[in-house]
Amino acid sequence: MKLAYLLLLLPGVVACNRVPADHFILCGTVPGAMDSTEVKLRFDGPGAEPVKGYVVGGRFELIGSVPEPMAATLSMNNAGIIERRGMKGKEAAKYNQAHFFVENGDLTFVTPHIDSLPQSFWQYDIRRENNYRLKGSPSHESFDRFRRQTMDLQAEIRRLEKEYMEHGRPDDRQALQLREDELTKQIWAYIASQRNLAVNLYLARELERDPFTYDQAYLDQVTALFAGYADTTAALRSFRETWADAADYVQGKNFDGGKVCTPAGDTLDLKALISPHRYLLIDFWASWCTPCRASFPHLCKMFDAYGSGVEFISVSLDKKDKDWRKAMDEEKLRWPQCCATPALRKALGPLYAIRGIPTFLLVGPNGKIVFSGHSGDELERQLGQLGL
Repeated sequence: MKLAYLLLLLPGVVACNRVPADHFILCGTVPGAMDSTEVKLRFDGPGAEPVKGYVVGGRFELIGSVPEPMAATLSMNNAGIIERRGMKGKEAAKYNQAHFFVENGDLTFVTPHIDSLPQSFWQYDIRRENNYRLKGSPSHESFDRFRRQTMDLQAEIRRLEKEYMEHGRPDDRQALQLREDELTKQIWAYIASQRNLAVNLYLARELERDPFTYDQAYLDQVTALFAGYADTTAALRSFRETWADAADYVQGKNFDGGKVCTPAGDTLDLKALISPHRYLLIDFWASWCTPCRASFPHLCKMFDAYGSGVEFISVSLDKKDKDWRKAMDEEKLRWPQCCATPALRKALGPLYAIRGIPTFLLVGPNGKIVFSGHSGDELERQLGQLGL
């Protein structure tokens, strides 16, 4: 009996109709794939181990188990066999992938040719996800319906993201924001229209926002989408924990301040800078942070435009005083400069969810946080909405 079960697990021996009820077997047909092309199935979440196999005669079989329907990435890579055979030329290398939902049972993956599949990394094109079919997963069918409805929009978002990263043009950022807002509307509508929990939870990740860029009403709207589901899956429990934590970082939270050191060596509490007549903008940066220092020219323009109604202060997170002072002398910024104390550096995560820099924290005249972000463009848009 044990020997029979071991034989079930051997690639090439498993028959699709003999998979145990608590496992899946994925049978794939990939014409044009080189023999010994490596195939990997990785899952987007805990609780399921990655599965690996190889293409033989344009086919592969993978067997594994998932505790619940899960998003997964199927990747195909023939670099190893090309190297072993001493083959040359980039045209021989294939790095392909596909994204779908896996659940236990018999699954069938079919594509016309390996070259029709999406390519990996920077060459990825979501529209190529149309070029395969996965049968046997109701969750994937639900996910695929949404993807096909929004495919052109998602491709446009990816194009604009690339354009903005390469050129930094404000028009690209504005267009990108409009497309992202449209995608968000479609996600809201799709989640409300159907009851596949795994897919809805996956799509709901796109509704997450950076700390202090949402209010309590938004948080309540998102959590209400899943109020009718029982706490039966790990993914649902994780979702509820994530959004419960998010309640600590809604717009309107009181700014608790923090101790910083001035260039003169004095200690100052940032809370003392709150004024009933002005906003307070705190720029967290460090000498070693290239994006931080690259943001200063844009920050200078915002200081010229909004400095009369906003108190600017830059707070370095450098651990060495000499590094901070050297960078401060090099940058010659026109607003107050301070360096965070060790206690403040340690508290930035729990207090303000700051885990990367640059981070811009905007505090209102009433002492409540109204915005946090990493992009100078987002900050400028926020400042422009204040009516200063």
